[in-house]
Amino acid sequence: MIKVKKIISGGLEENCYAVYDSESLRAAIIDPGEDGKKVIFEIEKDKLKPELLINTHAHYDHVLSDDQIRFEFKIPLAIHKYEAQMLARDYGSGSGSIGFTVNVREPEILLEDNQKVELSFTTFKVMQTPGHTKGSICLLFDGFLITGDTLFAGTIGRTDFDGGSYEEILNSLFKIKKLNPSLVIYPGHGSSTTLANEIRHNPYLR
Repeated sequence: MIKVKKIISGGLEENCYAVYDSESLRAAIIDPGEDGKKVIFEIEKDKLKPELLINTHAHYDHVLSDDQIRFEFKIPLAIHKYEAQMLARDYGSGSGSIGFTVNVREPEILLEDNQKVELSFTTFKVMQTPGHTKGSICLLFDGFLITGDTLFAGTIGRTDFDGGSYEEILNSLFKIKKLNPSLVIYPGHGSSTTLANEIRHNPYLR
């Protein structure tokens, strides 16, 4: 059975997710955030065996511990091709305003819209959902959607950062709205929800 473990990482309370198989304990880590030590502790506590690290986008609060996680578990990093160049840039990571530079090594895997990624224990589809950033992606698994900072419970991600676009995020939300409403939504910050609930109550999806 595929399960999702949430690990709140860093000062902005970013949601890192470990998607894993309850029998084999093989796992994928999504958006480890700033607190790599906490993520590693939680992964090792449950004896999970990561095989891939994925970023939904390249803002610092989602990617700061990427290299620490890659080194610890010896796994590759996957990110949308439009985000890859942002990993080492202040303006792209959103870090310039807080006084430090994010410098994540180049990803091993570049993702594209509609790409199907096969892990040893499950498969997911990449949905490019620009608006928060140009290369923001959602990850569509069987029964749930990891939305990064595109869609939150009751609201949406900011569009005033470099590469953001309000028009594009509305188009991305329209794409999401066409999915199965029974999907559980796991956002980059805050609590989980369902697509049906967001269609009913989120003003940006009405």
